[in-house]
Amino acid sequence: MIGVATYTDPRPTALSGERERALLEKHSQLVEFLRKEGFEVLDINAELGKYGSFENGNNFGIDSMEESLRAARIGLSKGISGVIFGLWHWTESNLVTAFVREANVPVLLYADDDPAWAGSTCVTSVGASLWESAVNGYALRHFRIKGDLEGVASWARAVEAVKKLSLSRILLFGAPYTLGMEHLMDDLPRLKGIIGDFLMLDQYLIVKNAGEIPDERVEEFYRWLTSKARVEFDGKMLTPESLKRQIRLYLAAKDLLTDGTIGVSVKCQPELSEIYGTTACLIPAFLPFSLDAEGEKPVIPATCEGDVKGTISSSLLFLLSGKPPLFGDIKYVDDDVVVIANCGAASLYYAKLSENPEENLRATTLRGQCQGRSGAALGYRTPKATFTFARLIRRGGRHYLLYFLGEGVEIDESLESKLLWGRQWPHTAVKNPLDKGTFIEVMGANHLSAVPGDYRRELRFVARVWGIPAVNLNDRSEVKAFLEGL
Repeated sequence: MIGVATYTDPRPTALSGERERALLEKHSQLVEFLRKEGFEVLDINAELGKYGSFENGNNFGIDSMEESLRAARIGLSKGISGVIFGLWHWTESNLVTAFVREANVPVLLYADDDPAWAGSTCVTSVGASLWESAVNGYALRHFRIKGDLEGVASWARAVEAVKKLSLSRILLFGAPYTLGMEHLMDDLPRLKGIIGDFLMLDQYLIVKNAGEIPDERVEEFYRWLTSKARVEFDGKMLTPESLKRQIRLYLAAKDLLTDGTIGVSVKCQPELSEIYGTTACLIPAFLPFSLDAEGEKPVIPATCEGDVKGTISSSLLFLLSGKPPLFGDIKYVDDDVVVIANCGAASLYYAKLSENPEENLRATTLRGQCQGRSGAALGYRTPKATFTFARLIRRGGRHYLLYFLGEGVEIDESLESKLLWGRQWPHTAVKNPLDKGTFIEVMGANHLSAVPGDYRRELRFVARVWGIPAVNLNDRSEVKAFLEGL
């Protein structure tokens, strides 16, 4: 929920009916715009009864300390994710400061480009006062936008995503780190400033529950999957028996999900892939997908290898876009292209990028894995599109948010012929935003997350709300500054 509060000049001698009517109109237009964009809006001026102000000779805008504090408490009681202050004309800055101190939520100062009123004066005055007073982190890291409603919508998406993450949990099946990759770990108590909680369950629970799944449920899933996707049994790695074991692992993990889970990571290697003897590839394939044999289902971002920061990155992109996030390894980089290929499976949405899930399934081929003792890899080649990539990293104990816009590249015969290891995996190719050397140097992980569309502005808002640096890989000057900070 996004709060909207419009302020005005509290001086009695400055009372202007024309001004207040203009504030009412501008405020109402902003509220209506946000609602049309799909946001739930708390109209704080309406909550204060300000729409009837003209009838008794009062202002529409908030104009007193008492009223500003009451407005903040209303916002708090309703659980707003952030507040937009309509600063279309002059107000006294300390009124807004009082709201920010009391509510302690992300803040956007907004005015339009109407030269009839002193919006620029008000935004700069209030913004400077928030910096000066520094009553909390949101005062210091507030945002200012003038005359850009699309920018307002991007900010709103960002703070809504931040709020949802702060109220959600990430489920880790098996404790990181996997295969000695220390960067998959993190300081979990510290990360609770971003994520509501972490639930850590041993992978034994998946194995135990997998053995208790009714045979008919497994057989029904098996019949459905083999009829929707192409399956190439090889009598060794991929057999009907090993595929059914993978189905059991997926159904067991699905059954263990609880309300409030925003993302999942499964360690897999080596406990499932080698000791249990079957890879858990259906988990990252089907959890972040809108359909399985049991019908339509919620999309749950899923990653592999107990990647904590990768799961946060995927969950953030999902909340910003509403699209299933892609997750995978940086498999190949040259000056022209970056290839992402996860070790057995990624969201099946990327097989065709279709809103019809069965089209994505028809473009998926199950083949025997190239690692682990048995199981299927779910392979495809992602069609060309524009993607936003993101990765939360930590360097020297400090978090950064890396991101870039990637233009999809078709995986043609020339590129396909170079693939050997993991050829049966899902592959996605995009143009390299840098050169190969710089791209490799700047990466704080071997994993990336992505969604279709351009969400760079939202990610920059998120990073500032979190109080961490953002590094845009499409901007060489930002990359240079990051690398020079080593």
